[in-house]
Amino acid sequence: MFIHVPDHFSSSLRYNFNKTPATVTDRSAIKWVICGWFFGGLMLCLSVFELFSFFKAERETGESFLVVEIFAFIMVLTALGLFIYSTFSFIRRKKFIFDGKEFKIIYHPAVGVKHELQEPLSKYMGVRLRVLFVNSGLFNKNRYIIDLYHQDENKIVPLYISTKGKNIRQIWEKYARVFKMPTLCVGDRGMVQREYEDLDKSIKELHQAGKLPFIAGGKLPAPDNLEVTEKKDKTIVEPKGIYWDTFSVLFLLIAIAAAFVMVAGGVYLTIIGTYFPLKYWIFGAVVLVGIMYFASRLFISNELVLSNNMVSIVETLFGSETKRMDLVADKIESVELSYNPTISRYNLMIISDEKIILFGSRLPIADMLWLKDFIIRKLIGN
Repeated sequence: MFIHVPDHFSSSLRYNFNKTPATVTDRSAIKWVICGWFFGGLMLCLSVFELFSFFKAERETGESFLVVEIFAFIMVLTALGLFIYSTFSFIRRKKFIFDGKEFKIIYHPAVGVKHELQEPLSKYMGVRLRVLFVNSGLFNKNRYIIDLYHQDENKIVPLYISTKGKNIRQIWEKYARVFKMPTLCVGDRGMVQREYEDLDKSIKELHQAGKLPFIAGGKLPAPDNLEVTEKKDKTIVEPKGIYWDTFSVLFLLIAIAAAFVMVAGGVYLTIIGTYFPLKYWIFGAVVLVGIMYFASRLFISNELVLSNNMVSIVETLFGSETKRMDLVADKIESVELSYNPTISRYNLMIISDEKIILFGSRLPIADMLWLKDFIIRKLIGN
């Protein structure tokens, strides 16, 4: 068994089955490992140099530089942690070998004994698509993962991993045709399956063919957490208030505390006249600007705009549009809720062959169920 092993290590992977045996290795990207080594090593050298410089200055002047020494020591520990983490992330990997009938899975941990598993292709249920919304309070992004799904998570085989959703549905369907299996995704109704003959059909075409699941909700009045504005040529759906997860709240508290400490510390050091090198003032100013920028990102809100020809998600910051994502209404093939174990929430996925757009990851599940059916009703003119 693989104990406490993440599903996948890579953020960029493509499994090619043009010839067998087909092999792919799932590991951290070497460019990020090299960046970790470079910045970790650079930070370590500079921190050690600064630490010993201030030790020497103390002996010569008899003046204490305790604040600077503590800061330099923390930077040494941070640099060592970055260097070690980058090394371990490159060593650990999973290797997948397919001979046309069976998969062989080899896991090489950073420390410990490697594990091997074998499983025939016939035991896999289908080709699954997941969209993981990675939220750290600082950086938010989508991670698109296509894999061969198995009930035993240790036997799941990654086929495609990317942080870009371009043509993701086409890639998903291509792998389904390679293995002659149905497409799968985890939604609010459990595992949602679509067969071959329906892969390229839009929601309108499925409705006309009588293959669209029963739509229970989606009628007004809207849930209390959603504000729905009906206009002549479009409908605007906007979540009320601000919804933050634990990471966002924690980061905001840390950001406020860090900003207060840096400003108060700077004022205090100026008053008592303590010597503090200019480069540390510049570094502190850059960090403070970064804290303010990322803290402001927590106040971003999204609007869902439904018109006759287009479905759009508009990102706004304090009322100003910062980003827009559009899908042609007639090309939308699916609207599903996808569970994201990273943040223990559901995402509302609006899917076409061209791309996937997400909405409402911070809304309660009941509200997103209503919204999913509301969008479908709009698309089929019901």
